[in-house]
Amino acid sequence: MYGGSQNDGNSLFSGGGFMPSQATQTPDSGVSPAKSRGTQGVLPLTVKQISEAFHSSDEKSGFVIDGVDASNVRLLGMVTKKMERVTDVSFTLDDGTGRIDVNRWVNEAAETNEMAAITNGMYVKVNGNLKGFQGKRHVVAFSVSASEHGLHVDEVARRLGIPMNKIKDAINYHVDIGHIYSTIDDNHFKSACNG
Repeated sequence: MYGGSQNDGNSLFSGGGFMPSQATQTPDSGVSPAKSRGTQGVLPLTVKQISEAFHSSDEKSGFVIDGVDASNVRLLGMVTKKMERVTDVSFTLDDGTGRIDVNRWVNEAAETNEMAAITNGMYVKVNGNLKGFQGKRHVVAFSVSASEHGLHVDEVARRLGIPMNKIKDAINYHVDIGHIYSTIDDNHFKSACNG
């Protein structure tokens, strides 16, 4: 019933989302793990994961990350080097693991208004299509929005590799002088300086 399909139980549930698994490929099949583990949704990634991705040999798909075709991605990071033109807005997104160029085409008033609210230094969520050109990776965004919840303390400590007590001391200092404030709970903070 399921054995002849490339979407059998082995290919759907192997790897645990952390590493590609050889269970997705039978010895006599020519199906690669990337082909059997494609995704139609949006894949949350870091810039480091994108920079370490390899280009798929399949012309339809772009990049393969942990055995999954990565075309539509979601990134969270800080906007730098924002440049507005008549037809598009481009900026560099810095997520603490690396930087990547992002381009948002603005064809309608709603898209122009969306990008006008985004400023340098602001933390944003970017949903877009991962592209490569002349060996450089970039994202063509289909939505850019401010990060409404701020960042979780555990995420900051994990990404920076700094002990939690030092992170807490820095947070308390910046709360005291008004640079940051808590948002949805005592573990999520957002900058007061840039919205």
